[in-house]
Amino acid sequence: MTTRWGMAREERPGRRVNGHSMLCPYKIQTKATMSIETFSPLPLNTFGTWVTLLDPSDVPPGMSPSLADVQFFPGGVRTRPGLASQFAVLGGAPQINGLKTYITPNLVQRLLVLDSFSNFYKESSPGVLSLVSAGGTPNLYLASTTHFGREYMAFADGLMGRDIPRQYDDVHFDRVSQIGPAEGPAVADAADVGNISPGVHQVSVIFVTRQGYWTVPSPPVSWTAAGGKKVNVTNIPTGPSNIVQRLLAFTAEGGASFYQVPATMTINDNTTTSLEVDFSDTILLSGVSMDYLFAQIELPNQLGVVDYVERLFWWGERAKMFNLRNLTFDGGWDAVVTGRPLGWTLDTLFGAGGSRESSNVVWGDAYRITADGASTARGMIKQNAITDAAGNPLLVANVDYSVRARVQRSANLAAGTMRINAFSPTMGQLGTGIAVTAVQATTAYQEFIADLFPPQTSLPADLTLRVYADGTPAPSGESFLVDNIEVFETANLQNASLVRASATEAPESYDGVTGIQEIAVNNGQGIRAAFVLRNNLYFVKERSMYVTATDGVNEPALWAVEEVSNKVGTPSVRGVGFGEEWVVIAGRSGLYFFDGSVPMKISQEIQPTWDAINWQYGQLIWVQVDTQHKQILVGVPMGAATQPNQVLVLDYTQGFEDPLAAMFSVAPERSRKWAPWMISANSCGLIERPNGVAQVFFGSNNASGKIYALTNGQLSDDGAAINSFYSTAFLAATGISGRNLFGYLTAYVQGAGSLALSAFSPGDIVVTALGNWTLASPSSRDMEQFTNVLAERVAYQFGTSAAGAWFSLTKLVPWAKPDPFAIVRGTN
Repeated sequence: MTTRWGMAREERPGRRVNGHSMLCPYKIQTKATMSIETFSPLPLNTFGTWVTLLDPSDVPPGMSPSLADVQFFPGGVRTRPGLASQFAVLGGAPQINGLKTYITPNLVQRLLVLDSFSNFYKESSPGVLSLVSAGGTPNLYLASTTHFGREYMAFADGLMGRDIPRQYDDVHFDRVSQIGPAEGPAVADAADVGNISPGVHQVSVIFVTRQGYWTVPSPPVSWTAAGGKKVNVTNIPTGPSNIVQRLLAFTAEGGASFYQVPATMTINDNTTTSLEVDFSDTILLSGVSMDYLFAQIELPNQLGVVDYVERLFWWGERAKMFNLRNLTFDGGWDAVVTGRPLGWTLDTLFGAGGSRESSNVVWGDAYRITADGASTARGMIKQNAITDAAGNPLLVANVDYSVRARVQRSANLAAGTMRINAFSPTMGQLGTGIAVTAVQATTAYQEFIADLFPPQTSLPADLTLRVYADGTPAPSGESFLVDNIEVFETANLQNASLVRASATEAPESYDGVTGIQEIAVNNGQGIRAAFVLRNNLYFVKERSMYVTATDGVNEPALWAVEEVSNKVGTPSVRGVGFGEEWVVIAGRSGLYFFDGSVPMKISQEIQPTWDAINWQYGQLIWVQVDTQHKQILVGVPMGAATQPNQVLVLDYTQGFEDPLAAMFSVAPERSRKWAPWMISANSCGLIERPNGVAQVFFGSNNASGKIYALTNGQLSDDGAAINSFYSTAFLAATGISGRNLFGYLTAYVQGAGSLALSAFSPGDIVVTALGNWTLASPSSRDMEQFTNVLAERVAYQFGTSAAGAWFSLTKLVPWAKPDPFAIVRGTN
């Protein structure tokens, strides 16, 4: 054969590189000199995926054993876009734990932000964040869905719900569902002539919220009507500030079903406390049935939420008891006895000092206990802990109970202890319960959890739950506040396999029986994520996946649930990314592609890297799919990190094919490509911008308090250099064995700044610097470099490491030949 310079040499086919047969010269018919004419090119025209599954020395040509902060494009590799700060630094420089685009009822696409202080913001105008709410539980993460013109939000620590579920309609930041009136009204025959039939009737009150939600009714109150008269309803409960109406519901004579006549039994305000009502049984029974409302529950704290067939589905529930009364203090207040929340009794000795608090609250109303500097105990309220208003059992024997509550103090409270415990007049106090001193409390709500009492062989019939402050709270005028009390079985902290489904087109209505789904209760895994794909609803547990779908007839409790996989799952509520009629699922064993058939692993080539994720904190992983740029971004806590400190990026521009299998095909470059980005971010979102473009936003966790956007043309990370580099596979001219002299290097590369070139052999710890190329864009010619590196195999690394510098490489050609002096060393 004759070379391009007219020199003859003997050659035979060697290994394939990038689909091309490489020539392995055994005999050089010219003098051994450093002239380029004696070297053979080893062209690299494919710059493919990062591979850590193989030993670096075995990574095939066209792939990389080491790279960082690059992105791929057909035929090349380049520095990834930089990060540009989008807003002013948030107060206190918090971490950014949630980013989401919310579409308002007016179809405005609004950025919502949650920080680690639990401050909740919206983008009120482009580039400006406005505070919506402050004072929630800190260090929680946001999972949400947009539906019915609102954003429905769950706040969790990654494992279960830790704060009340919320809804936001661009004006009001309310909880999702709430308790109803904790007591019924007073009722008696009026003097006026009417149509009410003689006999026993019952009445209940329902709150109506500004979102149109009808709460669970109050415990019914009965009276015996004389007949032929109207009825006076007084002491009608009023609710928190979000209540816009109250409804009265009655039973017919001797009946047990409740009905409401909208024209005469509706109070269109939250202030009126009395109403005269008239009805006949015939008119009443033609009204609206209200029986279904009695089965409703207040939605507990949740891990995640998804919308499906005009319902909301929630999971990751923190457990609590439902039938204790008015533990959130949102069930109304006595209009006659000052300071008494409905459902509670004021203690005759120590009840003074309690009052309704409607401003400084977790949500709705709270209970304030004000010190007088003299009384031993203040604001004591109590309620029956053995049976509820309907006579159903509450606390029972042989169960360990705990209690949690949110407690705060006023600025100058210096003495006293806030207590929540169980007490029996005949047996005394059972257990310690919550005891928060003025020193332990702060001026912001904190959640305190304590054992209420250990298992008892029997419980006294006069057992009560008490809330009060003692230790002579002082000084006078200062106070404790308490909100959101929850009692729960200590051994059942969460309902890990339970799903709560709302009623159809009633996103706040949750039936305690028909609205429940249980997903593989006994497999020892919790539900972590859910998604909708092709009219099916999927629930993803930690290591398994299940599917259900509406049957068009029954409530969700009766829908069939089937197993999809007993191996593929995710530890994170944010561990599923949504593509184009497919999803990707980040699990302990890898990243999986799922389009409704069998899940397909798409991360095997970086398995050792995937295994190095700190899976103790796997619940903090997030996945985002940028369908416009065909990239999957997975934020992971790598190594010893306790929060996501790297983003593993999968480019699927040229498909999802396995690159290690594709190397044997005619088009090895047409496969998926991985790269790590050194970006620390607790959250990521594909955020719609005012210009109609969706942009990848990162919520920082680097104590900067900033929100960054991945921005084309940005040549630094908010002023810091992007240390981007790409390493080739180990190349050789001698085939599988023998020493090589790598004498020259050419490449077509564009960019700005200085491109550092280096080379290293398998096992090298320190790379050999080859010099630097000054980059330009566009570049008018190939770059060239003498190298003079002697080794069995060599990998080349190139990269930029200064703010404003970047590179884009589409061709690399090392020139090499067998060592002209000794193709083998002859010794170790």
